[in-house]
Amino acid sequence: MVQSSPTPSSVSERPYRAWLRCIDGCPGEHSLDSCFYRCPTCDGLLEVAHDLEALRARSPAAWMKLFDERYKRTTWPYGSGVWGKKEWVAPSIDNDSVVSLDEGGTNLFWAERYGRALGLDDLWVKQCGNSHTGSFKDLGMTVLVSVVNHMIRTGKRPIRAVVCASTGDTSASLAAYCAVAGIPAVVLLPRGKISVAQMVQPMTNGATVLALDTDFDGCMAIVQRLAQEPGIYLANSVNPLRLEGQKTISIEIVQQFDWEVPDWIVIPGGNLGNVSALGAGFLMMLELGLISKLPRIAVAQAAAA
Repeated sequence: MVQSSPTPSSVSERPYRAWLRCIDGCPGEHSLDSCFYRCPTCDGLLEVAHDLEALRARSPAAWMKLFDERYKRTTWPYGSGVWGKKEWVAPSIDNDSVVSLDEGGTNLFWAERYGRALGLDDLWVKQCGNSHTGSFKDLGMTVLVSVVNHMIRTGKRPIRAVVCASTGDTSASLAAYCAVAGIPAVVLLPRGKISVAQMVQPMTNGATVLALDTDFDGCMAIVQRLAQEPGIYLANSVNPLRLEGQKTISIEIVQQFDWEVPDWIVIPGGNLGNVSALGAGFLMMLELGLISKLPRIAVAQAAAA
């Protein structure tokens, strides 16, 4: 077995810790393995918070050195672009519960000719789609399914299945990671509104796939109702665990630039979950002293989306 990286106790006696909290400031801390996805007080969204004082026990230079030593190596699970930053993502999950397909570590491509066509000297493209299922969703799904796997292994929650509504990428990612962990996955899709290619991945990975006579919003309403049943866990992006994995994109970009911050980042909008994750990663690096400035972020959205 490859030797693991130093444990938190070798740097600080204060353990690294993360929890769920209301984004609107309602009091209370909730465990990462809670089976609810909105604030129990105000029904607002939840986010993952970290004990920054414990993380500050390691210097910025030491964090950068640790992340560089782990990057794309073979020590489980730290070779993953997500789990190489484990202390900043889900520090309480034991390594044996991690479900990883070596996500992250994707190419940062110098688009020289395209940049020249746009009048830009230094344009780079972060190719997050170069992943196991072909999308950045793998970065978040590894965290979500690992937390579910941890619940099952430790007996904390009797999870029977993980469910999602999807038109493609989310279902592919959920099905792949659940297949690795041996956890049943259930996918609800709008009938006739996705391609055969988008159905192939969840079906071949053993998910239960249901095509419903409704649109995505209708599928989402049903999934949220299903998630209220005991033992059914919700995997859509209202679950804040996915953003924890996706925030490592910003850390990895800076790492690939030798810990320098780009001037601008342009990112697709979608439901704004990915840009929220991107911003969270940059803010965490700023708070912990790994960077001294923030980039400008431009969100691109398709017309009428």
